[in-house]
Amino acid sequence: MPRKSAPSRRTVLQLALGTAFVPMAPAILRAQTSDLPSGPIRLVLPTASGGQADTIGRLIAERVGPAIDRTIIMEPKPGAGGLIAGEFVARAAPDGNTLLFVTGGHTILPGLYAKSIKFDAVKDFAFICHLTEASFAIAVAADHPARSFAEMLELSKRDPGKRTFSSVGAGSTQHLIGEVAQPQFGVQWTHMPYQGGAMPLNDVIGGRVDMSIDSMLTIVPLVQGGRMRALAVTSTERQALLPDTPSFGELKPGFAVGTFLGIAAPAKTPPAIVARLNREIANAVNAEATKERLRTMGNTAIAGTPEELTATVAQYVERWTGVINRLGIAR
Repeated sequence: MPRKSAPSRRTVLQLALGTAFVPMAPAILRAQTSDLPSGPIRLVLPTASGGQADTIGRLIAERVGPAIDRTIIMEPKPGAGGLIAGEFVARAAPDGNTLLFVTGGHTILPGLYAKSIKFDAVKDFAFICHLTEASFAIAVAADHPARSFAEMLELSKRDPGKRTFSSVGAGSTQHLIGEVAQPQFGVQWTHMPYQGGAMPLNDVIGGRVDMSIDSMLTIVPLVQGGRMRALAVTSTERQALLPDTPSFGELKPGFAVGTFLGIAAPAKTPPAIVARLNREIANAVNAEATKERLRTMGNTAIAGTPEELTATVAQYVERWTGVINRLGIAR
């Protein structure tokens, strides 16, 4: 019988390499799934349970948790407009186990608490993913003499400073929106701050205050129930929940103001963790069921890169700090 030739050195090397790579395939998969920390992930809220942040946070957590095989626990830490929650997460270990639910209020903190804030609202966080953008509505009582925003502007110009608007506190998003809107429309309004709760809306409905500037989630049910009339929404375009209400973009081309929601981790969180969370959160936000649910709450789903969210936060910080400094309300 013919003698079999011995395998060449190259063949032996190829066989050896091929054999070596077989057990590595599961290892590669393990590396991909180990981007995230083990155990539950805390999503720290800057507000109390039951509000819009809590509702949207749970909506995202319910979709992201199974995708990453982790339990996401909501952990409210309300107080000082988000200062307590922000400091807690900024000082947490950068291991992906602690995340911050970022609201527009986060970008007000550097200006409002310039004398006492203990973290940098941009540099001390690794921003992961945008969740939504949202506009506000300006509304009056159903029997208010201003039947439209144009009529409110006319009344306001007739008696500068006489027309009032409510907010949940000095330095709140509602307050600052009212302040940036006045010079845009050439009017002077008087701010009426409250300590949250139902009193701001009750006083508008009762005719003691002219206008309420509040979230779509808050205003729309009152408009639909016939207790309030929406005069404008603060976005570039009209909103589906108030299709007959003009937008700031229509009334003053190029002008719009609103807020956003997102998720962040402490600075120095490993890029692999940020990238994995970004991918899974974006998938959850972009799901049609999620988009529809957010729309019913007056939010527009938007997901992007960590770099895009970082830029958005920095832009809001610059804008609101400028307004706060002009008003002289830093604490």
